[in-house]
Amino acid sequence: MSAPAKGRDQRLDFFRGLGLLFIFINHIPDNAFSFLTLANFLFCDAAEIFVFLSGYAAALVFGRRARADGTAYAMANVLARVWTLYVAHIFLFVIYTAQVAWTAQNFDNPLFIEEMQIAAFLDRPHVAIVQALLLAHQPLFMNILPLYIALLLGFALVLPLIPRFGRYLLVLSAAVYVGVPIFDWNLPGYPDGGWFFNPFAWQFLFALGIFCGWRSAVDGEPVGVPKWVFWAAAIFLAATVPVRTWITVGYYFDSVPIAFAEAIYQFADKTNEGPLRLLSILALCAVVVWRVPRDAAWLNLRWARAITRCGTNSLAIFCLGIFLSVLGHAALVEYGASIANQAVVTAAGCFILLALAKLFSWYKAQGKPRRGEG
Repeated sequence: MSAPAKGRDQRLDFFRGLGLLFIFINHIPDNAFSFLTLANFLFCDAAEIFVFLSGYAAALVFGRRARADGTAYAMANVLARVWTLYVAHIFLFVIYTAQVAWTAQNFDNPLFIEEMQIAAFLDRPHVAIVQALLLAHQPLFMNILPLYIALLLGFALVLPLIPRFGRYLLVLSAAVYVGVPIFDWNLPGYPDGGWFFNPFAWQFLFALGIFCGWRSAVDGEPVGVPKWVFWAAAIFLAATVPVRTWITVGYYFDSVPIAFAEAIYQFADKTNEGPLRLLSILALCAVVVWRVPRDAAWLNLRWARAITRCGTNSLAIFCLGIFLSVLGHAALVEYGASIANQAVVTAAGCFILLALAKLFSWYKAQGKPRRGEG
C-alpha cells in the first residue's frame, strides 16, 4: 500500500483503527483477551477514542469543505454522511437480529436472544421495527452508531455558527454536559429506559474533538496547551492506571471493597460519560499528542499501516466487527470458551478485519489517478 497522502495526520486513522479492533475484542463477552484492551487499565475505553476522533475527523473533512466550497455544500455533505450512517445502521440491525435469531434457533439456546437484547423485537416486531427506525431500539452492541448519527446531525445544524461562535458553542456544550446528571436528560429508549450512550452527555466529548480539529486543521492554529498540562495529564494517568488495574483484577478475587467501587463508578458512569471517563480520555489524548509526533517512524511500519487502514475504512470495519463479535460469541457459547478457543476467535476476527481493510483500501486506490496519468 502506498504511503498516506502528504499532510494527513496518520495518528488519527491509526488510533481510530486501534479503537475499532478494541471494540471488536470487547464485544465478545467473557473474552479473556479483552483484558489487553484500554478499558481495563483506564477509566475510558474505545468508545471515547471513537467519539473524540470522529469529532476531530468531522471538523477536518467538513470544515475544510466549508472553507473551500461554502457552508451550505458542507452541510449537505454532512447530512449525506448522516444518511449513509443511518442506512448502514438499519442494514446492520436487520443482519444482527437475523444472526442472533438463527443462532438461538439452530443451537436451541433461547437465552442467547435475551442476552443480545432482541426479545422485544421478536415479541412485538411491528412495534420494535418502528422503534429501530427511530433509533430508540438498540440491542446489545448496537448503540454507538445511533449516538454517532445523533452527534453528526447536531454538527450539521451548528456548522454555520462554528467559525464565528465556536468558543461559545463549546461553552454551551459544556453546560449541557453539566446539566445531564442534574436534570436527568436523555433520549427515550425501547422497550424501556434511555439511550445507553446518552447523546446529551457524549456530545461534549464530540464537541471537544470538533474544536481541536477545527482549530488545527481548518484555521491552521493548533490549540495552545501549556507544557504543565501535558505533565498533569501524565501524572493523572500514572495515578489512575494502578487504581483501574487493581479494580479489574480485584473484581475476580473479590478484593475490592464494594463501597469503594460504587464511589468510583459514580464518577465513571459510561451512559452519561462520567467526569472520570472524560478526564481519562482527555489526559490520554494529551499524552499521545505530546509523546507521539505526526512523523513518528513506527507509523509507517507494516503492522501500523494495517491498523491505520482500519481507521480509514471505519464504517465498514465497525459493521463487520459487530457481525464477527456476535459470530465469535455464539461459537464460544456452543463450542466452549476455553482460552485456546478464545484465542482462535479473537485472532481470526482481527485477521479478517485487517485483511478486509486492506481490500477496501486497495479498491479505493484503483479509482485514483496514478502519477503521470491524467
